[in-house]
Amino acid sequence: MLQAFPTKGGTGVSIFGDYADLSSLHDTIHHIADALDEGNSYQKGQHMLLMNFAYEVRHAYQGTRLTEKMSFDGEQSFNYYGFQLVWTDILIFISALRTNAGYVSTGRLNQASLYLLEYVVENALNSYDAAGAAEIIPLIGRGLSISGELAFIIYQTLHVEFVSEKIGKARFRKIPKLLRSYFSSWSPEHKQLVAHLTASAKANNCEIHDLEFSDFPDIEW
Repeated sequence: MLQAFPTKGGTGVSIFGDYADLSSLHDTIHHIADALDEGNSYQKGQHMLLMNFAYEVRHAYQGTRLTEKMSFDGEQSFNYYGFQLVWTDILIFISALRTNAGYVSTGRLNQASLYLLEYVVENALNSYDAAGAAEIIPLIGRGLSISGELAFIIYQTLHVEFVSEKIGKARFRKIPKLLRSYFSSWSPEHKQLVAHLTASAKANNCEIHDLEFSDFPDIEW
């Protein structure tokens, strides 16, 4: 069964599982992502989000991210494999999964993987700060409009902004406002971002949805 814990500084979540847990989650991510059309500018960003998520899960079960010995109820310990993600990242990935799971046939194992992921992330949020988590949990798998062509660059923008702030619960409690502001086309933050991206796309002679960040701040987990 998947396990999730907040990182020491509250920057994100560490998710662990055995090989079967993580392999099943990886298959579910790909199953949903494969239904997206990379040539469609409104689906390309969501496909890239899910591929980023799948990449981390794959490296986890290959043993190239985190490894821990875990035991349950005093029984024999087992090797668990894991990975870390910033809070804003995992919440966006889950939204991308749930948004698109409604447009593809998913079996019970797919749904079990999705529900288990959401369950352990919710527990990890509560474990770090129950008061802050109460405002974040309603956004798990819903409440974010991530179907636009800017989904991937917004995800990167949020990552940079969140990681760049001082660690602590004050930053954690800003997550709902950050997510809603950048994914709402009516917000000043979204409009400012679009204006900046439009200028950058013009300067680089490319489409706005082709823009990506090249530098990211170091993460203090």
